[in-house]
Amino acid sequence: MLKIKLILFGLISCSATVNAQTFDQKYFKTVLDSLTSNSFAGRGYVENGMTNAGIYLESEFQKKGTKPFTENYEQTFTFPINIIKDAKLKINGKELKYGIDFIVKPSSKSISKTNLPFYFFDTKTYLESFQSKDKTRNFIVKDEEQQRGKHIILPPLETSVDSIQKYYKQWANIYEKDDNQNRAIFRFTSHKLTSSLSQRQSSISEFIISDKFYSKNLKINDYSIDSYFDKSFKANNIIGYIDGRNNDSVIVISAHYDHLGKVGTTIFPGASDNASGTAMMMTLMKYFSKHKPNYKTVFMAFAGEEAGILGAEYYVNHPFFPLNKIKFLVNLDIMGAGDQGIQVVNGKIFKNKFDKLTQLNQKKNYIREVKIRGESCNSDHCPFYLKGVPSFFIYTLGGKGFYHDPNDTAESLDLSYSEKVYSLLKDFIEKL
Repeated sequence: MLKIKLILFGLISCSATVNAQTFDQKYFKTVLDSLTSNSFAGRGYVENGMTNAGIYLESEFQKKGTKPFTENYEQTFTFPINIIKDAKLKINGKELKYGIDFIVKPSSKSISKTNLPFYFFDTKTYLESFQSKDKTRNFIVKDEEQQRGKHIILPPLETSVDSIQKYYKQWANIYEKDDNQNRAIFRFTSHKLTSSLSQRQSSISEFIISDKFYSKNLKINDYSIDSYFDKSFKANNIIGYIDGRNNDSVIVISAHYDHLGKVGTTIFPGASDNASGTAMMMTLMKYFSKHKPNYKTVFMAFAGEEAGILGAEYYVNHPFFPLNKIKFLVNLDIMGAGDQGIQVVNGKIFKNKFDKLTQLNQKKNYIREVKIRGESCNSDHCPFYLKGVPSFFIYTLGGKGFYHDPNDTAESLDLSYSEKVYSLLKDFIEKL
């Protein structure tokens, strides 16, 4: 009896070990921690952050035995980008923290403190101006006259009308046509400070500031922006493949590895967006390097996504093989949660594939919900989809929701669902 129990225990232990080895959580976490480390400076445009992250991924591709289409896995392309190197702001004697207390509009040009007078935008009259065309016209004429040659203060706007709030947010664009030498806009907002990138440089600089620093006694003590417009920033897509049992068709697994980078001493780690997606892609790569896939499987780590899905756009116009060979593409972006399930962009378009995904989830009860969406051009799947490639963009739901801010760190992610999400993705890819 004891012998039988020992044999059964051994079989159970063996089975558990095999299942545990399917998802290499240690490797997933290693890639995540590496990409979000200070040494990669937010995988952006200063301190060679994106370049060094690409080099790291190349070495991992090579270690996993992934084959390159080029000499070194790289597909090089260039694009214009306005690089915010540093920005400082001091209000009422307090030095504000970049990314937390304030950010700058990504198209801002360099500026340093000048002695220009300040023009306070009249939000009360602005709201009243929407009552009639005459009031609107009069307000615009008066604003045009009063703001010239001055720094502009845009106070917080309190209104329940979303369209007016949205219009106010874009009001600063009106001032771009003016002579903006050495003047700046200081816009206060109650909205979350969400950083982004720009492929152009504006004629004016804009500070976007948390409204908690606005007061009737507002005094802007000091400010500066150090920016640089690079007309031809060089970036690399990192691409490799694993041969399958059938190489006539191709499965693509993609993720973007770039992020916003670093401004001054503030790093945007981009753990959820998208070190997590890249780590998931790399963990799937490790699995398929040891378990031959049904089809030739190509892994694409894209650069330039945050600047406008540029790496994927470049690839579809300069493919390494005919795009019509792609049986299906699975794009992974924001893989740092999962407590609320996953969302599938293009699920309504490729319903048969979506049904297969949901059936797999129901069968093994991996995650809470597989939610369906229609088409949306919001990640690297889009250029492929527009070229006729069947594709999903899958992202996890839940978590703390940090996005494009310094709080999107590896420590902020809930990775307790990563294995379940991984297992569902792996099963789905193997069933394609």
